[in-house]
Parts: sequence; structure tokens; C-alpha cells
Amino acid sequence: MAISSKADKREQDCGCRPEECTESTLASQKTINTLRLKYCDEVYAAAGTVIKWEKTYSGETKLFNLRKCMFVWTEGNYQRYRNTEICLGTELMQSTEIIKDNVKNYIECGTKLSTNLKDIFKKVKEAKGKLGDLVDAACKLNSSKDNTCYQAEWTVITGRSPAKCGEEPTGELPPNYPNKCKDIDKTICDIICMPKALNLDINSIFKSSSEIIGIQIFSNISTLDPLQKSFAEKSKAFDTHLQDVMKLREADMKELQKQLIISVQNTTKAAGSLYTWRSNFESLYDTTKYFCCPKCGCVSINENNCEPRLHDCECKICEICTEVKDTFCTNGCGDQQSQAD
Repeated sequence: MAISSKADKREQDCGCRPEECTESTLASQKTINTLRLKYCDEVYAAAGTVIKWEKTYSGETKLFNLRKCMFVWTEGNYQRYRNTEICLGTELMQSTEIIKDNVKNYIECGTKLSTNLKDIFKKVKEAKGKLGDLVDAACKLNSSKDNTCYQAEWTVITGRSPAKCGEEPTGELPPNYPNKCKDIDKTICDIICMPKALNLDINSIFKSSSEIIGIQIFSNISTLDPLQKSFAEKSKAFDTHLQDVMKLREADMKELQKQLIISVQNTTKAAGSLYTWRSNFESLYDTTKYFCCPKCGCVSINENNCEPRLHDCECKICEICTEVKDTFCTNGCGDQQSQAD
């Protein structure tokens, strides 16, 4: 009973309903049944193949989507590193060259400035010593005014004789005194007091020169050089890191691109095979179903056994030819067929 049920199920799976057949005992039907069993086996095999390609297509589709996401993510990561290296990395490396040149110029200028400041300080020191001599000379000149040993000289210079004992100095110039010497008192006063003012100025200059040298030394521009070198090294390391990651992502992207192409090929192959085997399965299934109880409506049933019975079948086949021609032929196909005939 189980065997019979299994056989019936197999018949039904192949699209056959034996109870519907009216000619199941005929020899021709038995021959057809033998052929149908062969097709039924192929139906089962085709069904398994369809399931295989369905699973294959499903798996390849999932793998394709996964690889596509991986490729897009890797490509995006590569583009971010590439754009960062092109813009930020290049700008950073160019900036280090500019900073290097500027620091070099600053150090050279600082060295020249230090040399010039020292030369200026040396000259200020020399001028300070000479002004000291000038102050001493002014002091001696001032003290000589009241020294009786120099009264004759002062009389010649100023044109005035010293006041006698008990007399007030008149301050008047003699009538024959040159006009160009009338301001001699003011000139002598300037000669005596100006060295003192100049001495105070040279002291200020001396002190300022010393302080400027100290400022220049403590500014220590040379310390910029190791900072510049450290910045250049770190910038180079950063740019190298960007380039290394960019190359790595580029290699990953190429490998993922190859895998993605393989997935596209496999998915296309699986889809094509799936549709092919579905078509094969349906063709085999319909063929097997037709062979179960074939009903040929084109065969003429005549009482006269001497008349042909298959003329209508020939016409049906011609109709199929016409349908195929109309379906697959392009414009002009009919003309070519006519010429061939």
C-alpha cells in the first residue's frame, strides 16, 4: 500500500492523473508510459537542480551584497585618507619647508644682530670714555674762571677785566670788542654744561645697549631650530602614515573589487542557471504531464479505414511553424523565407 501511494505521489508530482486516462491499457500508451517514466526521472532531477541553483543564487546574492558594502566602505575610507593626504598632508609638508627656511633666516638675522649690537656697545663704551675726558676738561675750564693764574687768558677771551677788590663786575664789553664775540659768555657756559648733559646721555645709551644685548640673548631665537626640526619630523611621520594607510586601502579596494567582480559573475551565472533550469523543469513537467494521457485532437476518426487521418496534424504543425516564425523572425524574414522556397 505504501509503495502504491509512493508511486501515485510520484505520478502526481510529474503532473499525471492516471484515473483520467481512458487508454491506459493500449500498447501505445504503455510505450508512452515507459518514455514518460524517463521524463519523470528528469523532472525530479531538474527539480533538485532548480533548488540547488535557488540556494546558490540566494547565497551568491547575499555574498555580493556583503562584498559590495565592504567595497563601498573601503573605497570611502581610501578616499578620506587620499583627500586628507592630498590637501592636509601636502599643505603640512610644504609648510614645514617654509618654516624651515624662515627659522634659518631668523637665526642668521639674530646672529648678525648680535654681532652688530656688540659692535655698537663697544663703540658706545669708547664714546663714554671719551666723554669722561670731555667732562673733566669742562670741569677744569669752569674752575679756571676763578683761578687768578688764568685771569689774563679770560680777559682776552671775554674782553672783560676782572673786578678789583671791593668793586662789582660791570659786565660791559670794551668799545673795540669784536661784534662776533659778544655772545662769548653763553658759548663758554654751553661748553662747560653740555659735557655733563652728554655724559648723562651716554650713560643712558650705554645702559640701553647693554639691556638690548640681554634681550637679544634671552630671546634665544636659535631654540626655534630644534622645534622646527621636531615639527618637521612629526609632520613627515603623519604624512607617511597617511600614505601608508592610503596604499593599504588601495590594495584592499583592488582585492575587494576583484572579489566583487567574481560575485557579480557568480550571481549572474547562478541567476542564468536558475532561470534555465526552471525553464527545463517546466518543459519536462509539461511534457511528462502531456505524456500521462496524451489526447491528440488532430487525428481524424473515420469509419473508412482507407482515408488518411493525420492531415489535420500536419496543418497544426505548420501553424506552429508560422507562430515560431512570427515570434523569432525580424522584418524581412518572410521575404527571405519566400526566396528560399
